[in-house]
Amino acid sequence: MHGLPGALTCPECGGLGWLRADAQLGDPVFGTLVPCETCTSNRRLEWITRHCGLERAELDARIADWNAGPWPELRSQREEARTAMERVIERRTGFLAFWGDFGAGKTFALQIIVNELRLQQVEVFYAPLAHVLDHLRSLYRRNEICHKETSDFWQRLLDIPVLALDEVTRFHGTSWAQERVWMLADIRYRRMASHLTVFATNDDPNDSLPISEPIGYLYSRLRQGHLVELRGDLRPLADRID
Repeated sequence: MHGLPGALTCPECGGLGWLRADAQLGDPVFGTLVPCETCTSNRRLEWITRHCGLERAELDARIADWNAGPWPELRSQREEARTAMERVIERRTGFLAFWGDFGAGKTFALQIIVNELRLQQVEVFYAPLAHVLDHLRSLYRRNEICHKETSDFWQRLLDIPVLALDEVTRFHGTSWAQERVWMLADIRYRRMASHLTVFATNDDPNDSLPISEPIGYLYSRLRQGHLVELRGDLRPLADRID
């Protein structure tokens, strides 16, 4: 399972990027502002990597690794996917969703986007949607009186410049989960001019599901962005290469 930190903000400055010089000596009010070394110096990439949600083996995925696969008839799909990835990597804004067959490279596409922007020192976060919801539930259970940790994590999901959500239909559709999905999709959608959100799903977002269903509202939002279909199963090829 991919690690989900309780909070995604810098532990030193809270994401502000600055510290008061005297605060480090015990005075929280007075003093000049200095850059936070944890998130604005050459340690920034290390911090972003630690909190990006990818496992160590997934940190090497790059746009140069994306190929057309062995199916000439599917080449246009994969070229469209590459173009869509290049566009959002450059712009860092919008709504982009990959959908289609198991093993067609949807998760790999998300990892490529996360890594390319991570290496540009943009704050990014990848996770399967079900893991995000489970982590939120666990934080609520641990903080029945004080919800600060939960609120910090939830707010970071809303605010982070680049959010990549995988397997967006594979979650238990309780009313609580439905509300979280609706809120997350709606707020990220309203911020798509300044934030980037990318998704992966095996189901077709073009299906007109009722918005009262857990995934229906999310799909209605995805259709307002860019949808890329991916077919074919690359897993047997990867097994042979290994």
